[in-house]
Amino acid sequence: MIGIYDYTVILTYGNAVFSIVGMYLALTQHIVEAIFCLVLSGICDMFDGFVANLKERTKSEMCYGIQIDSLADLISFGVFPTVLGYASGLTQGIYLPLFVFYILAALIRLAHYNVTEMERKEQCDGCREYYEGLPVTSSAALIPLLFFVAGRLHIAITLVYPAALLAIGFLFISKVKIKKVDPRKLAFGAFVGAVVAFFIR
Repeated sequence: MIGIYDYTVILTYGNAVFSIVGMYLALTQHIVEAIFCLVLSGICDMFDGFVANLKERTKSEMCYGIQIDSLADLISFGVFPTVLGYASGLTQGIYLPLFVFYILAALIRLAHYNVTEMERKEQCDGCREYYEGLPVTSSAALIPLLFFVAGRLHIAITLVYPAALLAIGFLFISKVKIKKVDPRKLAFGAFVGAVVAFFIR
């Protein structure tokens, strides 16, 4: 079969699997469980690069890893949040342009990252210190937090979710520089997001 199936990409595949399951859960009105899946997708994405770097890979394997990671991220942090919004009540046609913009912004951000990352790897072997634009993985923490805050303040999610998607989408394609955070801190943030999602009930 084509593709790579060793441990270097297992978390990337897990990222995609959790998001697909989460979209099903969202569309069957299991919103809390869907949010948990979003958090789990984020955790997988945080550590897939670390796991992949444990093996000395060929250039082809590295390129495959970059591409498959971005494709999984587009599903998890581009498409999934819009499905979650639709399942939460944003079903009117007026929200379609917003969903299109958000997914397109995530796609552009990921493509830009791919190009700059490949160029960077050709020039140096070190890790990047800054991201240009908000990483799409941030949705795995921001969206559960949004649901929690809206629930605690008794604000209808349909009132705040459109503005949140719009703002996050713009940050995806902005030129703002964001310092890369230690994966352990991101994992802690994702864990907090999971706890937050649990208390949405």
